[in-house]
Amino acid sequence: MSRAAPGRAWPRGILHGVALALLGLYLVVFFTGNVALQWDLRACLTAARAALEGADPYDLAQVSAVAGREVAFPFLYPPVALLPFFVLASVPGAAAAWLGFKLALLGALVALWRRMFLLDTPLLAIALVALFGWNGAALWDLRSGNVATLEAALLWAAFACFVRGRRGWFAVLVVAAACFKLLPAVFLVLLLVPPGAVRADPVCFALAAAALLALVFGPLWIGPAAAWEGFLRHVPAALAAGEANPGVPSAFAALALQAGRTAPEAARIAWIGYALFAAALAAASAPYLRRTWRAGSAADGIMAAVFLYTLLAPRPMAYGFILLAPAPLYFAPRPFDGAIGRWMLVLALCAQGFMRVARMPSDAWVAVYSPALLTLAVWLLIVTARTGPRAAAP
Repeated sequence: MSRAAPGRAWPRGILHGVALALLGLYLVVFFTGNVALQWDLRACLTAARAALEGADPYDLAQVSAVAGREVAFPFLYPPVALLPFFVLASVPGAAAAWLGFKLALLGALVALWRRMFLLDTPLLAIALVALFGWNGAALWDLRSGNVATLEAALLWAAFACFVRGRRGWFAVLVVAAACFKLLPAVFLVLLLVPPGAVRADPVCFALAAAALLALVFGPLWIGPAAAWEGFLRHVPAALAAGEANPGVPSAFAALALQAGRTAPEAARIAWIGYALFAAALAAASAPYLRRTWRAGSAADGIMAAVFLYTLLAPRPMAYGFILLAPAPLYFAPRPFDGAIGRWMLVLALCAQGFMRVARMPSDAWVAVYSPALLTLAVWLLIVTARTGPRAAAP
């Protein structure tokens, strides 16, 4: 990205500083207005308190009895994921502490992305995409009290370790992230197919996989959690439609239902469509992935893996797109290469988030599933730019 002339640098810096201060003010107002919501956090804290009193946190009847009220949402994660909520359950003002902690993590993520991956990208651009990108994915997470920001922080810390060649720490952090929603464990495959001439590390992969299995399923065999219901039976359906789940299978299911198909028919169409989509995406991405792995850029490999992970996740959820925030800015494909182009990319990524903040959401199918559609469009631009006739040699 071209740098501004010295005579123009200081007013631009002032404008960016003012804009960042306004973002900080917005977050203060957001904190006060949303700290009491955080429905996912309430479910986790209620489950943790029930478990501490000897009840089964996956049994809504037992949890409701302990809570003294009807509890509608079960705890969805493995038993090991209760550990941080055991601690948080004893903290006065747990909701404020959790939201404040996640805001600090989001700030740390922006700093990490700028320092490690986006050196020539303005801090304001990164902060805007982190907060408002993909229909305000981060705002979804902060408002709901989910663990998505924590998961993203663990994974990006892992990716930073991978880029620096610290494979052991990479494995530890990926395992920690996967203790909540399991799916991040797929990033351990990078230990088996590292880019360039770096040797694969199957021993580290096997140890990490064994550790994850022990952490997730061990408590179900030995200890108090052995008497609890299995957490897998409470995992929500991947085809639940709506803004909260803008994934590819859900998009196919919604289209089928709109076309008058029954729910079973829509489910079959959704999974067939998803399989065809995954095959087409793999075919379109293969030339670029081969080129990237031969070139040996660990950072390029990480960004590609994050794009594909987000597109292929069966149930990414609205807040799951936080993980993707730096990747489009890292590649900045044509026509978004260059100073003005990057700001155009920022605007494209944040437009729907700005509309949500302005209370202008839309229930049209394209608007609901725009995070996945936008991700696919940017990824195809990247693949085309990096493998087409005008692509630079590796």
